[in-house]
Amino acid sequence: MDPRLQAAIGNPRIQSQAGELVTLALRALDDLKQLDESLYERFVANRIAPLAPAASNAGLRKLWEGTFGGLMALLAFCRSIEGKRKDSEPSPEMSFEFGELESVPPVEREPELDLGSSDIGDLLEGIDEHLGEDDAHRWSKALETISSIEYGLQSQYADATARLNVALAAGEVNQVLGLLDDTQSSASEGVHALVSAVYATFLPEINVATVVPGYFTALGRALVVRRGLAQLATTLGPNNDVLQSDDRDRYELVLGTIRDVMRNFVASVVCRAMRAADRWQMVVFERELSEQSTSAARQTAEGLVKYLDSLRSINQREVLVQHDQRALDEMREAIASARQLVDLSPRTAHEMIDRAQQSAQRLRGRDQLTDRLLIHLERYASLMPPDELLARLEEVLTSAS
Repeated sequence: MDPRLQAAIGNPRIQSQAGELVTLALRALDDLKQLDESLYERFVANRIAPLAPAASNAGLRKLWEGTFGGLMALLAFCRSIEGKRKDSEPSPEMSFEFGELESVPPVEREPELDLGSSDIGDLLEGIDEHLGEDDAHRWSKALETISSIEYGLQSQYADATARLNVALAAGEVNQVLGLLDDTQSSASEGVHALVSAVYATFLPEINVATVVPGYFTALGRALVVRRGLAQLATTLGPNNDVLQSDDRDRYELVLGTIRDVMRNFVASVVCRAMRAADRWQMVVFERELSEQSTSAARQTAEGLVKYLDSLRSINQREVLVQHDQRALDEMREAIASARQLVDLSPRTAHEMIDRAQQSAQRLRGRDQLTDRLLIHLERYASLMPPDELLARLEEVLTSAS
């Protein structure tokens, strides 16, 4: 158990429950994290030696059970401590408000919780409003949130399992792989929210990233991949231009640079965060480039650059569409406020400009033109007067929109 959490909880029973919940959550996240490598290894193995349908289905079921086994143990524990809470509820004169979940029988609960970032934020919001209460009251408030998240995770898992059975019966392997990926992503966010609920209750000053290092939300993962691919394309593009030119004297030097860049990329966090098929294709490009003659490698490099361009379709993922729209809306609002306040309140206008710049930088990787504007803004913003800075931000806004 995290000694920081142990020290923050005086009640031994609650200390035990909270500690066990966090321990099971971290184990579940470890199981979920293994899926990326398992899917990739399976994808590679199937490309080399395709399995028979029966063997493929059995392997997929085993992978499913291994991926979500820790999640099931965690959810069972959440239900058990929720049951204990109900069994030990205070008498009416000592009772406190539990909210809708306590007054509605389980069979009549609303449809499953959508474990998107906004819903989780809403659930966690307000937990720290009860820091003046004793451990029992604070834990009861946390358990209300934990119960909501547990129900949402359980509902999503049941729905995903039903769709898994249908897909396996129809022999739709690609659908199963996509379902695994989607369910793992939403389950990881829900489990992370459970850990956050515990720490927000007893140690709100602790950054949960220190408890779950290396954790990526679906959005965080998509942003890492988008930015990494954009950086790779920016690096490889000019080098490939030289390879496709008539400047033969530079071919070997440039090809060496491309090979080094690709070797580092396939070993990077960005490549490991990519979907299995895309990750495999990047590995294939790297292997071919490392083994081919210069003439063959020229063609491979050209294909690689075109393939990277096709991967810009990542911008169409719903999680990124929503993220980008929020960033653009925040930029637009901050720029408008800064324009109005630049003469009346320079300090406040400066704060608005900083906010617009932070929102703008969240768009890195979206497209090449916007990236060039953002890089210029990042380098020279400190040298620009407010009017010029606002004009540059409006350029970014127009380009990204």
